[in-house]
Amino acid sequence: NRTMRSQTITATPTLCQLCDVHVGQCATICAVNAAPQATRRLSELGLRPGAQVTIAQKTSGGGRVVKLGSTRYALGTEALRQIEVEAR
Repeated sequence: NRTMRSQTITATPTLCQLCDVHVGQCATICAVNAAPQATRRLSELGLRPGAQVTIAQKTSGGGRVVKLGSTRYALGTEALRQIEVEAR
């Protein structure tokens, strides 16, 4: 008698910059690699390691509108490049 075991396949999270995350995709912030003043300001907005964000839309010039809870922030490409995330 052979028994079959079921296997669960899960997607492996990918580390990338926030600018690489697609519209509608969720990500968890892992690190902010910006100047201390910029890092502090992003942290005050809630954009700090451990925060879960969703890319709501693209903006002209390559920026993105990032949703954190019920709040939306428009970030430029430079800020997006400085935020390392784990995309899901």
